[in-house]
Amino acid sequence: MSRRIIAQHVADGMVLSTANIYFTAHDNSGARVFRTAQSATPGHETELCHEPNCRFGDIVFANVDGTFYGYFFALASGMTTIRRIPLAPQPGQVAEIIGPAAADIDIVSSHGNLVTDGSFLYWQSDTAINRMPIRGGAVTVLDRTPLTRPATGLHLVGPNVIYAVDRVIYHVPANGSAITPPNLRVVFTAAVGVVACVPLVGLNYVAERNGAIVESSGNVSGVKQNPGAASITSMAYDGAHVALAWTQMAATWQLRVDVGVQDLTLPTGANPRLAMFNAAGDVFWLDDDGVVVTSV
Repeated sequence: MSRRIIAQHVADGMVLSTANIYFTAHDNSGARVFRTAQSATPGHETELCHEPNCRFGDIVFANVDGTFYGYFFALASGMTTIRRIPLAPQPGQVAEIIGPAAADIDIVSSHGNLVTDGSFLYWQSDTAINRMPIRGGAVTVLDRTPLTRPATGLHLVGPNVIYAVDRVIYHVPANGSAITPPNLRVVFTAAVGVVACVPLVGLNYVAERNGAIVESSGNVSGVKQNPGAASITSMAYDGAHVALAWTQMAATWQLRVDVGVQDLTLPTGANPRLAMFNAAGDVFWLDDDGVVVTSV
C-alpha cells in the first residue's frame, strides 16, 4: 500500500459521495467547506463556503426535494449549530442555520458524530442522543446519556441508532419509540472504555481504550488486536470487500487494514482519524497532512 494526499488542509470532517469528497477545514481565517474529486491532487479542491471566526466539524449529505445539501456542525462564540449548504452552490454561498444552537456538542475531539438517513439528522451531545428533521426544526431527544466526551461516533443499523457511553454500546430506535431502559438495550460491553466501533447486523467490531480490537457475534467473541498494542483513533468496515481498517498510534502513527488473510500496515501523518471506505474499497482518512487515500 502507498498513500496519496488529496488535499492539504487542516480538515475536521469528511464524507464521500460516489466520486467526490466533501470536507470541512479550518485555519486562522475561519472555517470552510470544500469539494474535490476522490482522484484529485492538492490545489484542485473547490471552496463551497467560508465563515470567519468559526470552526466546522462533521459533515454529511442528503438529497432533499431533488437538491443535494451538505449538513455540518458549526461552532461560533461557544455555541454549535447545524448548517446546510447546496453542494452545487454559487460562489460565496452562505450556509443556512437549520436548528437551535447548543453549547454541549463536542465537534473538536469527536468525529463521525453526525449521521443521516435522508429524512432526519442524528447526533450525540454531552448528555443525549438527538434527532432533527432533515429540513430543520425542533430537536427530539431519543435517549438520555451520562456525560460522554469524546463521542465515539453514531451508526445507523436497521431501525436503530447505535452509540457508546464509556464501556457500553447501546441501541435506541431511530423513530423515537424507545420505551425500555438503556440496560435492556445493550449491544456490547467492553472490558474498558470504547474508543471506536463498527456495529453491523449480527456482528460488531469494537476498539477499546487499552488498544484491543474485539470481534463479537452473539455470545461469541475474539480478539483481532491484543491490548496494549496501540491507541486507536478510528475504525471502518467494508462489507463488499470484507475489510476492516483502523487508524492508531503504535510505535508510529499508522493505518492498519485487515483484508481476509492479509494484515497490512501503512505509515500515516500525525493524528490520523475518521477512516472510511469508498465503494471501490479504497481507504480515506484525515491526518495532519490533510485528506489522504490508499488503495488496498
